[in-house]
Amino acid sequence: MENEKFKKYLEKTGEIGQISGVNESIISVSGLPSVKTKEMVITEDGEPGMVYEVKKDLAEVLMFDLKRVSGGKRVARSGEFFKIPVSRELLGRVVNPLCLPLDGEGPIGGKKERKKIEREAPGITRRVEVNRPMETGVTAVDLMVPVGYGQREVVVGDAKTGKTTLLLQAMTNQARKGTICVYVGIGKETSALKAVESYLKKMNVFEKLVMMVSASNDFPTVHYLAPLSGITVAEYFRDMGNDVLIVFDDLSNHAKAYRELSLLLKNPPGREAYPGDIFHLHAGVIERAGNIKGPDGKEVSITALPVAETLENDISGFIQTNLLSMTDGHIFFDINKQKKGQNPAINISFSVSRAGNQTRAMLDKDIAGKIRERLVQYRKVLEVTQFGAELSEKNRRVLDFGRKIETIFEQDTDRIISRIEQLFLFGLLFSGFWKDVPRQAMEKEIDIVLSLLKKGEVITFEELEERINRMENAEELKDFCEGIGLRMEKFV
Repeated sequence: MENEKFKKYLEKTGEIGQISGVNESIISVSGLPSVKTKEMVITEDGEPGMVYEVKKDLAEVLMFDLKRVSGGKRVARSGEFFKIPVSRELLGRVVNPLCLPLDGEGPIGGKKERKKIEREAPGITRRVEVNRPMETGVTAVDLMVPVGYGQREVVVGDAKTGKTTLLLQAMTNQARKGTICVYVGIGKETSALKAVESYLKKMNVFEKLVMMVSASNDFPTVHYLAPLSGITVAEYFRDMGNDVLIVFDDLSNHAKAYRELSLLLKNPPGREAYPGDIFHLHAGVIERAGNIKGPDGKEVSITALPVAETLENDISGFIQTNLLSMTDGHIFFDINKQKKGQNPAINISFSVSRAGNQTRAMLDKDIAGKIRERLVQYRKVLEVTQFGAELSEKNRRVLDFGRKIETIFEQDTDRIISRIEQLFLFGLLFSGFWKDVPRQAMEKEIDIVLSLLKKGEVITFEELEERINRMENAEELKDFCEGIGLRMEKFV
């Protein structure tokens, strides 16, 4: 029995083709002389496909489900570019790149709009400077590698170093602030995707985000579609006037799927067997993010955090260097720091944020500068200790202070720390609050300090925020925290 959509499109275009070959998840269709690349076609059973290449007598079509696809079946043109149905009801749902539900919660409701998955990035006249800080809730990032709304910052590092955890913390913090979040999982194991879903539900933010996933056992065509559909969903919410945070986890898997498709299509391989246009594909997706001025004059943004996986800290691979060159900076997860138990395993020295620094207040810049200076001294002393040299009292103090900076940067996966709390902790450290406190005792005292701030027992959070926001340098913060620290001593 013919599908209704198939009949509708057949009447509209008057062209009917036939499947002449099936190669993995790619079909060859003959008999569609006017078909165009990126056009949607539909089989007589209602399965959609996207035309990828048009040859002399054939069209190569990417299919996303092969259950009802076989040689000899008829195919109709749609006359339209490939589109996906989007609506506000996608929030709180787990969907595939075709926006079909995967969570067993029934069909996606709401008024749907069909959006093209490929769209030009906003022009230069619509773009606005990245000028607002986007807090991730992770101290090491917010103070040392800050991200701004509309920034493109790649998260790079080996597998199992904590990249996804950082992204989940950032989404949690931003969802609580009203930002719409889109998580795009590409080629991930089903267990890993379930862990992401469980974390976001545990943090009570799942209803404020869209989870679009392609599992590792899906066709490479589904992986290929995922980031294109994800950015299309992000644009839909941005065009409604929302700031959006989109995470691509990860584009290394996407590149591998695209390489597989290209080899099946017999396209010539390039460096590391990746097709030459992989750069343009990723750049086309990433460029659609940014900070723009909407029709009403209001600034709205899509902040993109793509992930790239490395092997043994090597960021010189083709895909990694591509992504580094098309983004505004990178957060580098160091496998060596992860092996030493540092969490998050971010190498601050090798991380950079070009656009995010311009969003920071003077106080934040001054504190970050002081921390960086102390960390440089700390690493120099650490190098000396490797040779068994006896340390002077001054160097012991440098070593102790550096370790205490690392202690503040240590952060449990479930803990989200606001900017004010981050600055306050470092204010206490610089004021000498933990001068003679062993590192293990300091870890416990940090928990107590953060608990006191939430309860408002020593100072209300509102008053603390007001005072800190008026400060311009680290010296003011140090003096202020010295007084608060004296009042806190009886509690810790």
